[in-house]
Amino acid sequence: MEKKKMRILIANETYPPNLNGAATFTQRLAQNLSKKGHIVAVIAPGLKFGDHLEIDNCGVAIHRVRSLPVKMVHPNFRVIVKPDIYTAVRKIVKDFKPDVIHIQNHFTLGRACIKAAEKTHTPIIGTNHFMPDNLVQFAPSFAEGTMIRVMWGDFLRVYNKLDYVTAPSKIAIKMIKDIGYDKKAEVVSNGMEFDKFKKRPVSDALLKKYKIFKNIPTFISVGRIEKDKNLDVILEALAIYLKKHKAQLILVGNGKFEKEFKKLAVLLKVEDRVFFTGKISDRELREIYSLADVYIGAGTAELQGLSVMEGMASGLPVLAVNAVALPELVKNGVNGYLFELSAEDLAGKMDKILKDEKRLEKMAQESLKIISEHDIVKTIAKFERIYEKVIEEKKKSSSKSKK
Repeated sequence: MEKKKMRILIANETYPPNLNGAATFTQRLAQNLSKKGHIVAVIAPGLKFGDHLEIDNCGVAIHRVRSLPVKMVHPNFRVIVKPDIYTAVRKIVKDFKPDVIHIQNHFTLGRACIKAAEKTHTPIIGTNHFMPDNLVQFAPSFAEGTMIRVMWGDFLRVYNKLDYVTAPSKIAIKMIKDIGYDKKAEVVSNGMEFDKFKKRPVSDALLKKYKIFKNIPTFISVGRIEKDKNLDVILEALAIYLKKHKAQLILVGNGKFEKEFKKLAVLLKVEDRVFFTGKISDRELREIYSLADVYIGAGTAELQGLSVMEGMASGLPVLAVNAVALPELVKNGVNGYLFELSAEDLAGKMDKILKDEKRLEKMAQESLKIISEHDIVKTIAKFERIYEKVIEEKKKSSSKSKK
């Protein structure tokens, strides 16, 4: 029997074209649910100072609400500047009539959605993408500890109001359990669209555009150019590695600290072997993945590691820092190596992973094997099951309360 199609409302404080892992996940979730026949709407910050509605090429209705960029704090973040945000969200909920609401954080939109859900008796779930380390890097170091405690406390107050919570890794669930969350929670991978990351030819135009060499060992790292990605460690490791070997490093993405890392590359005298591409198109990104030999993930605030997953889906062995969720993706000595957060250790692993071509190829195959468990099809099926479950539970609780 065909499953009932649901009306699903998703809210997130970040959404493409403003990119980070949570934004990418939210878009993939919305579009893949829509492709399965569900009616999907998204609430997200506007791209200009004003509310507007857009429909994407998958039929997802995106309600953009008034916001402003805060580049001095974060290059890809916009802040909702709508005093009547609850009224606006309440109207969207009233007009759309969702069967379930799915929030991605506990900030302005998440709070407004919870209030609207309570008012309309709509089941609401949340996914945890939050890790204070991603934000405190922009604050004075003396205030970091206090800010982290306050942020987690605020998170807990909001997420304790939800009907169900998911997170993309075991460690992400453990984190919220450790701070006192004791309600229903489940690991659901962010998911991966494998067809988009199959190996493909690399055009001469791309090599010329970014001045990349074609036939030397290539390391790649993709993501925000910010401190929590520890690009200084990668650059210092490359400088050590280049003393004995040829190689190049491609850094894809943009961020507040790009100038600082470019200066560091010059200081280390590796600027002719490091290529900062900035923000690039999906097509170019897939070509660069196909060009690379090894992915490096040095981020110490990864609740799953979407770019690491993309590298694995592209058939790349991985060097990953031994921190947070990355050891759940990278099995030491199987599909790559884990390294401690030091340039010396990473340089040693860079040398080790490229020494044996047969082992490198075997690791590439293991990456594909491990990442196959994170197929977006499985992720969507899990969320459909969770949505159906909370919808049914809300109906039962409503029926009891009426008696």
